[in-house]
Amino acid sequence: MPDDRLKQRASKTAVLVAAIRASHLRWDHPPLFTDQYALRMTTPFWRLVATNRLLNRLIVHRVLGIFRPIHTENILRIRYAEERLQEAIDAGVGQYVILGAGLDTFALRRPDLGDRLRVFEVDHPSSQAMKRDRVVAINGSVPDNLNLVPVDFENDRLDAALTRAGFDSSAPAFVSWLGTTYYLTGEAIRDTLAHLARVTAPGSQLVLDYKYPRRLIPQESLLFADKVDQFVAKRGEPMRSTFAPDELTAELARAGFSALDGVPPDEQARRYLQGRTDLPPPAANFAFALFRLD
Repeated sequence: MPDDRLKQRASKTAVLVAAIRASHLRWDHPPLFTDQYALRMTTPFWRLVATNRLLNRLIVHRVLGIFRPIHTENILRIRYAEERLQEAIDAGVGQYVILGAGLDTFALRRPDLGDRLRVFEVDHPSSQAMKRDRVVAINGSVPDNLNLVPVDFENDRLDAALTRAGFDSSAPAFVSWLGTTYYLTGEAIRDTLAHLARVTAPGSQLVLDYKYPRRLIPQESLLFADKVDQFVAKRGEPMRSTFAPDELTAELARAGFSALDGVPPDEQARRYLQGRTDLPPPAANFAFALFRLD
């Protein structure tokens, strides 16, 4: 696939996630997750959608309204991941690896951690080029503690790329892997986990989200799940991998990780949405979990 096509594909996916965060901060009160840089990370069209009430209602609530549970899941998964990250930082962890980083803005949002936490953002080279341009436009330069690590998960070795970027394999790290696993083949997932286990120290933690197989999706949510699959497939991003919770735990165990926490959709709602009527329940076909490298 030509580089320009890869860049276009990566940009669409990452920009949409940034737009979700920007829209959430502008219109959902109180916000469950605050990303004050998301608006500037996205495109002029999505900035307008995120800030104009009429357009936001038209595009987000009507044209794309069926997908709003995905918006909720996007917000909850990053809220959960960064809560667990803060716990790890408080315990002394000094390295944060973001797999499939897209337009994540953690290093910009947390300059207070600049001398305590090294951030390694791993993504496809085309996405990294886009990300670097946006960070420099916002910040004037790439923060000193941010390392942009280009990796093609289907073809490159994660452990080698991180080592070249200066990652310390002797010290524990916190790793987030969000919005990515279901787009990869099973082989790519297994290889990434094996490389991650080789390059990170025991005690490192990994948070990831994953997609349920059809048999675990409630009957009333199957139409929604099918539309999500069709939507991304038509845009050249077919979802390839699913896991039941026990299957995911077994897969991670083979790579040396043990389960610490599992958060299915109903538990996501219980932890974060009690009393909220402005946000739809999270998508019924995605869950997230926390693991530790033994």
